[in-house]
Amino acid sequence: MKPFEIKRIAKACAISDKIFDLLVSELRKKRFRTEKEVYKFLVKSAYSAGCRLAFKPIVATGKNAAEIHHKATDDKLKRGFFVVDFGVKYKGYCSDCTRTFFLGKPTAAEKKLYDLVLIAQETGIMYCLPEVYAADVDLIVRAALWDYFRNFLHSLGHGVGKKVHQGPSLRPRSRSILKKNMVVTVEPGLYFKNKLGIRIEDAILIKEKPISLTRTTKKRVILGGYS
Repeated sequence: MKPFEIKRIAKACAISDKIFDLLVSELRKKRFRTEKEVYKFLVKSAYSAGCRLAFKPIVATGKNAAEIHHKATDDKLKRGFFVVDFGVKYKGYCSDCTRTFFLGKPTAAEKKLYDLVLIAQETGIMYCLPEVYAADVDLIVRAALWDYFRNFLHSLGHGVGKKVHQGPSLRPRSRSILKKNMVVTVEPGLYFKNKLGIRIEDAILIKEKPISLTRTTKKRVILGGYS
């Protein structure tokens, strides 16, 4: 990928980071009642920033987060994991980022589950290096999820550029090899049908030391006042 392309992707990521920060601020103030209200906020914020959407945002509360490609509904925001997958297109280039927040007070088991996904994601990022097989990165992350690897239901990631989903593919049996200056996502998730879902995703620039272009905090974000 050329330097100007990387700069545009990085700018798109910076814009989406700012929108995520605004979203968290509004969630803390309980400005939204439903998934659709959050969805509309994300759409409006993207256009207000002079961007288009890279894809239709995923906004999923509670058991809806167990659906990988959930479409926002009028369901009220309620206690539990809250998944937001969002990206913008800036001057023809995309960002892609997913964060999972917690609405209400999490249990020790819920905190542990989130931390497991985060550790697996950060482990995967460490191996996003030039000349590494994409399938190997996927395998490493699945191994890091330990007993829950069967609840990881999709590929680890994909390339990002003019399209939000393009090569290379980070998945089992992929023949892709990561190359310097590629941008890929690393997005492990755990899904428990009719219960919950957790996904953490960043856009990563392949270098001798991987660089995360999406920088919204991945520390547990706990938003009280939801039941």
